[in-house]
Amino acid sequence: MKSEEAKAVVDTLLRQGQEACDAAKKAAKHKASLKGDNFYGKKFHSAIISLSQTYSKLKRVIAAGDLEESETNKLSSNLEIIKSTSAKPAQRTQALKEIQFVCQSELLPRIENLTADPVPETEQVLPMAVVQNSRGYIERVVLQANGCYEHGWFDACAVMIRRLAETLIIEVYEKHKKETEIQDHDRNYLMLSHLVGKILDNKSWNLGRETRASLPQLKSLGDRSAHNRRYLAKKRDIDNVLPGLRVVVDDLLHLANLK
Repeated sequence: MKSEEAKAVVDTLLRQGQEACDAAKKAAKHKASLKGDNFYGKKFHSAIISLSQTYSKLKRVIAAGDLEESETNKLSSNLEIIKSTSAKPAQRTQALKEIQFVCQSELLPRIENLTADPVPETEQVLPMAVVQNSRGYIERVVLQANGCYEHGWFDACAVMIRRLAETLIIEVYEKHKKETEIQDHDRNYLMLSHLVGKILDNKSWNLGRETRASLPQLKSLGDRSAHNRRYLAKKRDIDNVLPGLRVVVDDLLHLANLK
């Protein structure tokens, strides 16, 4: 997705948001329920479906633009106001203004400043749908891994895969309030080699056989690309770990209750 296409997604979202607001306003004028099986209720429902579909596309743009979490949350919360059947017309109008402000003052300038395509055309490392609605920073890591692969930056791709594995292991321990098991005396998280060792040694996680075999491979590939100055990852190096990566991500997302 090029920057022009990203801008088109933003424009579509704002247009559909306006259509949803207009439908709700007309329903209020005619005293028609947005929840009811009536002309205005159906029109509002249709507008909300379109708006939600476009926002799913916008999430990839948000990840590419590395939008601050506070701004991302502002977009999400205001979108929920527009979609609400109980919000007042004035509340929806204000919510749409807030969305427009964030998009035009924060998101679009970030996209325009990127020299490479802000959103990869392909998802050859991992489909974004696998990590959708998990954590914003997890989605951004996957997007960057896909982008690096697409542009042939295979060492960078390997490092992002390594970071993804590291992040998900930490998510598992934090979810179950066991983060102290993977921290040092200063409460810093251990290096990935120790994280992998810890989670593999803990039989209570009941990791799948393929996950147990693949985690060390992901760690080794990422380490070589990050720390070995003579090593340059090739496409086949990434391709070799991709089947295992998908299993590892699914397994760890499940353990972290993110899926």
